[in-house]
Amino acid sequence: MKRAIHSKICGIILLAALMLPAMACAAGYDAAAAAGWLEQFAQALAPIAPINDPMDTADPARAGQYLIEYEFGTVLASVPQNPTADEIVQIDVTNAQVTDCLGLRVGMGLHDALGGAQIEQTNTMLSVFAEQEAGYGWSWAYVGDEGVYGVERITYGGEGTAMKEYTLTHVIDTQTGTIESIRFAVHDATQAQAEDGMKTAHEIAGRQKGEVLAVASGADMFGAGDVTVNGAPAVYADMADMVAPIGEPQEIQTLPGDAGRILIYDGMAATLYWDEATGVERVSSVSVTGSGFTGPRGLCVGMSVQEAAALFRCDADVYAVGGVLYIEGEASGEPPYGELAVDADGVTMRYIAQAERGRVTLEIGIEDYAVAYWHLYADDGTQADA
Repeated sequence: MKRAIHSKICGIILLAALMLPAMACAAGYDAAAAAGWLEQFAQALAPIAPINDPMDTADPARAGQYLIEYEFGTVLASVPQNPTADEIVQIDVTNAQVTDCLGLRVGMGLHDALGGAQIEQTNTMLSVFAEQEAGYGWSWAYVGDEGVYGVERITYGGEGTAMKEYTLTHVIDTQTGTIESIRFAVHDATQAQAEDGMKTAHEIAGRQKGEVLAVASGADMFGAGDVTVNGAPAVYADMADMVAPIGEPQEIQTLPGDAGRILIYDGMAATLYWDEATGVERVSSVSVTGSGFTGPRGLCVGMSVQEAAALFRCDADVYAVGGVLYIEGEASGEPPYGELAVDADGVTMRYIAQAERGRVTLEIGIEDYAVAYWHLYADDGTQADA
């Protein structure tokens, strides 16, 4: 009886000891958070007596490892008692006495285990829902016919021979939708293992997101020198300089309210404005829907989305859900900048550059995975600063 009371008291102490560090780490799971929690766990575990004789559970197949049983679950370690953080191999928690690094306990819901992430329908058993921004790490869910039955987070820390893999697994009861047990494991790892694991997670995430629309490319960013039509300068340029190599338009329309003129070609329209400071009529925008005109770096209608994206820099593969192609400005949307946007109107690649007279945007409209139109325009409307 005394031993049972002592174990319960120690269990309460363990929970209290782990609650604060767990909550401090709850913002995210990475190697630093995992290692810090493991250190706190080992310290809290030290005064608690096991309920078994670890020597009786030594497994010949796991030489030098001992299974130590506690009321909250078991600890697999390289020593039979009082293991330090460096001596713990695996922790299995089966009740709510222990709070893990993310502030989770047995009995909490699947929503908590996923950190609020939504798992989309997938044809595979693994569904990646997060990738670590720095270093190596990812989170995925195990999905079966009855839904998510496991949530696992893997992260790597250290370098060289000191590299470790930290895995936090939540086993889900699919009937109740709650955490049934928690497993935390730490193993020696290599850089190659970390890279291969990250690559696999990234590939799975990519398949979930759909087809790659923009492949990572080291091409130059869209810049002021790319603002051309058939090789001639376009936006902010002297109208005569653009028209000379293209030819005279089929029609010229005057916009109301002295807003400028529109030059209309077969498959292209160019909007003009009057630069009062220089007395020159300049180009404010060019819209192309026909195949007879080439834009920045040979961009043309009918080109595949992958070919068009390859003309400009792309920091990482961007999928059918859209995303940032590159960002060098002070904020999203500040030049230089590139994005692939997906919304109700379709797919658009958008690049922003800073020209001498002002900002220029290149929009590329995609339909059926091909360029349907491209649009170059001054980002400050139809007028430009002299």
